[in-house]
Amino acid sequence: MIIMKDSLLLIMTPNMSLAAWNDAGLLSREMDIYGKICARAGMRLTIFSYGRNDRQYLTAGQRITVLEMPNWIPLKLPFTIQNVIYQFVSLFIYAQDFRKIRFSKTNQYAASHFGLVLKMIFGTPLVIRMGYYHTHLKKTSRISKLVERLNFNVCDKILVTSIDACNYIKKNYNVSNEKIESICNSIDMNLFKPSEDIKEYDVLFVGRLSDVKNISLLLEFLEKTRLKIQIVGDGELRDKIAKITALKKNITWCKRVENSLLPFYYNRARVYILISKYEGNPKSLLEAMACGLPCIGTDVNGIRECIQNGWNGLLINGNRESLENAINSLLLNENLSNHLGQNAYDWISQQCDMNRNIIREVEFYRSFSVTPRLPVIN
Repeated sequence: MIIMKDSLLLIMTPNMSLAAWNDAGLLSREMDIYGKICARAGMRLTIFSYGRNDRQYLTAGQRITVLEMPNWIPLKLPFTIQNVIYQFVSLFIYAQDFRKIRFSKTNQYAASHFGLVLKMIFGTPLVIRMGYYHTHLKKTSRISKLVERLNFNVCDKILVTSIDACNYIKKNYNVSNEKIESICNSIDMNLFKPSEDIKEYDVLFVGRLSDVKNISLLLEFLEKTRLKIQIVGDGELRDKIAKITALKKNITWCKRVENSLLPFYYNRARVYILISKYEGNPKSLLEAMACGLPCIGTDVNGIRECIQNGWNGLLINGNRESLENAINSLLLNENLSNHLGQNAYDWISQQCDMNRNIIREVEFYRSFSVTPRLPVIN
């Protein structure tokens, strides 16, 4: 039997699924990006998901195959055990699908281990894609670094979204320039763009409600401000946000917003803030900048790669006074706000436009993404 290698395999992070993407409002964005990458490279898309009923999220006409976790794997088992069982049995039940893969790509680093298994068993080239790499930002164990060294040296390509991460990996793991590339997260410029909507709130925050997003600073600011604030996001610190929004009429909060509807919020805000302790290549910041919104961010890794202070945004120290001063400077100076917003839009157009990035990404994969579709004898 002859099998054509005609597919890109997207390996999702353990415990992740199309259902989880849908619940987070990210499904349409992620499927759109991967669909366009495959169309550009002339391939079909296959998704290795840890969901059990993810095929329901496919629409008629999509050239997509979803590999799901079998329902017979007991739900009462710890997630880690479920994942190990699934990965093992998938080598047999989805063997025919794996043989059709031209190359696999991780959605995040955590999926790379299974990608290496597929490379060893089926000879599938592996691209380790990491949208949120942070070894260079915090202390990491020696074992973790040894595993990273193994993964980065055995895989075929590495794709990151941060220049800092790219330079760190090249320097510390002896990775060649040809093997690794840094491409910013892609933004759909037809969706995220400036509009003339009436401004309904002074400050907008969009992000996960977790410690890394510096929610303690956000709460400190919210307790004192009389400005009209809109918060979009959910996470483990949701109870603290719920408490303050219940007490203050000037603060509104939406837990979940479909990604395609976020421009509605960006274009109705005067200022966007992202005050994280560190970042990779923050999509919400890029989306706000694409909408021409003047943005304020903490002067930390990831954010300072996007914001050039005083040119396309403002960088601040991680305290309430600097945050309030930056917000006031934008609200009281329309010329400055317009200047920063226009430059932000121009920067996104050059660095993050989805169509341009897809061309760059497919070119990066050229060694195995556009080769002849050689048959495999089964």
